[in-house]
Amino acid sequence: RGGEPQARHMVETLLADRVSLDTEAEGGALCQEVLEGEEWVVDTVSRAGEHKCVALWRYGKGEANGAPFVNFYDELRPCAGEGEERLVRYALAVLDTLGWRWGPAHIEVKQTSRGPVLVEVNAGRFNGVDFGLLADVCVGHNAYDVTLDAYFDQAAWVALPALPPRALRGAGRLVKLVASEEGVLRAAALPPAGLESLVRWGPEPSEPGEPVALTVDNNSCAGYAWLLHADEAVVAADCAALHELQAAGRLFDVDSASGAES
Repeated sequence: RGGEPQARHMVETLLADRVSLDTEAEGGALCQEVLEGEEWVVDTVSRAGEHKCVALWRYGKGEANGAPFVNFYDELRPCAGEGEERLVRYALAVLDTLGWRWGPAHIEVKQTSRGPVLVEVNAGRFNGVDFGLLADVCVGHNAYDVTLDAYFDQAAWVALPALPPRALRGAGRLVKLVASEEGVLRAAALPPAGLESLVRWGPEPSEPGEPVALTVDNNSCAGYAWLLHADEAVVAADCAALHELQAAGRLFDVDSASGAES
């Protein structure tokens, strides 16, 4: 959106400071077009070139702490219609194009006005978050178990559908917690009261005295909250409540003066 000057600035920044989590990666920067639209994830497992989509996720992103693209949550979605099925088929075709034959893949795709457009393929890697509980409850299986089936249980693999169900068994979101202040945690980060769909609480940091970093990207995510409920509206309301607490700086009790002194 900022044109060539912004693009040049970003490339120079990336080249000057290694940001890849892969310590063996060569230096460099990849330039991609600006893509408008919702970002989705297609998690797959392959066996001898046959691909199956084991989960479909939709990202919730937005501005926070001056950063334009902070991940707020990952939402499991059904393969409910033509749009979702087209997105999944596109991702599976990408695997064919790459010649991917065995194991998991985590594929990020933007649903644009001209259709699905690839963001990246993490071939040979699982979704990088703790997705097992949500996938098991809402979809009926998870990528870890399906990968084992792909290698060791042909009958289980054959019985697995190629696409996620048209209706999930429940609603699930993995909320990525956002710290709106940096400093030192004054009190234990306890789960907020009144969240009917909250089934697991994993703040990072969690104990008094631990440092709190301002959340501006995935690496500075302040932990996770797992939301599960039969009613999608309950999950959406609890997710919104968490977001409101985060934006107001009420999720963590932070001594910002200690952070500034250190």
